[in-house]
Amino acid sequence: LNEEQSIAFTIVAEHVHQLLLGNNPPQLLMVVHGQAGTGKTRLLEAITDMFETVGSSERFAKTALSGVAACQIGGKTLHS
Repeated sequence: LNEEQSIAFTIVAEHVHQLLLGNNPPQLLMVVHGQAGTGKTRLLEAITDMFETVGSSERFAKTALSGVAACQIGGKTLHS
């Protein structure tokens, strides 16, 4: 991951850590945007792997604006 991706990943990882400690942080909503080829999918894959590793994949929802984008990330459209 590049520097910006690592920052985003760290925000999510710290939030998950707090959840697992039972600290009940407020829900984290994060929007990842950028032009094609900027690493959005790579970041989502790293976050997905982290959620699976800690056994909390049911807490992670991947959404996109279009059906094509949702299929590419293994998620759902925002309106679904």
